[in-house]
Amino acid sequence: MVNRRRQAAVATATIVALAGCEPGMPTAAPVGVDAPAMLSAVIDQVYGTPQQRLAGEERMWLTSQSAIAACARTKGVVYGVTPYQPMSPPTDPAPGDLLGFAPHRADFGVAARIEMLAKRGETPNPGLPAAADDQARWFTAVDSCQNAATAGEKLRVPDGQQELEVELVDLLGSVQQQAAPDLTRQYAGCMTSAGIDAGDLSEAYLKVEQRFPPVSFERPSDPTALPEWAGAVAFEKKVAAADWACRESRLDGVVNAAAGDLQKFTTTNTARIARVADGWKAMPGLARTLRATVKATPAK
Repeated sequence: MVNRRRQAAVATATIVALAGCEPGMPTAAPVGVDAPAMLSAVIDQVYGTPQQRLAGEERMWLTSQSAIAACARTKGVVYGVTPYQPMSPPTDPAPGDLLGFAPHRADFGVAARIEMLAKRGETPNPGLPAAADDQARWFTAVDSCQNAATAGEKLRVPDGQQELEVELVDLLGSVQQQAAPDLTRQYAGCMTSAGIDAGDLSEAYLKVEQRFPPVSFERPSDPTALPEWAGAVAFEKKVAAADWACRESRLDGVVNAAAGDLQKFTTTNTARIARVADGWKAMPGLARTLRATVKATPAK
């Protein structure tokens, strides 16, 4: 009888332990840990603030353009280094486009990006010659120098950021799979019920992009005057609203389930996270310094 009672007690304890680890049953956040605040802090440290990310893009642009200009000079042509202009409005990071960790958005920024680029238009490079024959030689030389642009790509983010980002996304992806293995299936069904054929965030974004009419950025224009524009903007907001409605009820559970792993991630990688965060903080200053040293080529 003693052995049987002991076996029963062990079995009961095992069942309780397994129930706590059952897929789809998020574990409680460690006592005193605010999981959403911790996640927000880690994302800011790994991905930087919008201002810091823009500064990184500018640093990459100016370095890459200067490298192309230097290469072009060796081929006897002038390539103008132009000031950096953002290619899209700033958006909040969505680590790995994971459904359980993407932010709430009123839209996907598609209309804002197209409108910004269209109203700005493309500016011919100031080094481009006026004569057609000279232009052909210019384009040939500049095209052969495009590989030089890779010199600035690694300067877009601080040293070590990309490796840290990969590890963070892997961690969050694993948590989502364990805490909400049915989330992707449920999301796809919910979006379909809303009239949107999208199984994940990437597909939702693509559906929005496809709804907008073709817009030329060759010269400044106002895309909002196009007859299809208002409908496309309304569709973008509809998709964003459906996206949030199909994820919102699951987010607390998934984010709370990540608390323990996030705590371990920050403890294990304290020095690496601090270096990357410091690198982001320094980025605006680095961009300003580079901007002051790179001379723009005057238009002809």
